[in-house]
Amino acid sequence: MKKIIFAIAAIVTLTAGNTFAQRYNRPNPAVIDARADNVYEELQINKLDEIVKLSRKQENQIKKIENKYDRLTGKNQRYHTYQGVKRLQEEKQKEILDVLTPAQRQRLFAYQHRSDNRSNRRG
Repeated sequence: MKKIIFAIAAIVTLTAGNTFAQRYNRPNPAVIDARADNVYEELQINKLDEIVKLSRKQENQIKKIENKYDRLTGKNQRYHTYQGVKRLQEEKQKEILDVLTPAQRQRLFAYQHRSDNRSNRRG
């Protein structure tokens, strides 16, 4: 009789703990990632704006490009490989560079060249 009572108590204790553990409501990680991604993209666009002085129209075009590639990455499984992601990033970079004027592109390349030289001196 003691063994039966002990077994029932053990089962009740283990199942009660398990049922409470299932009640935790986790937020949707895709929503959090999308928000963080949008904040990161805004920071990148602002940084680009500081370097090359984007017009409002150019900023909107770049945001559209960012959103387009975000949708492509999320939907398509072939972009989940290293080569697919790299190709997608190169296409996105090319489209963003196409939005810039030749003078802005030259300013951006000069900035990148300067920052590359600075990082090489530290190493």
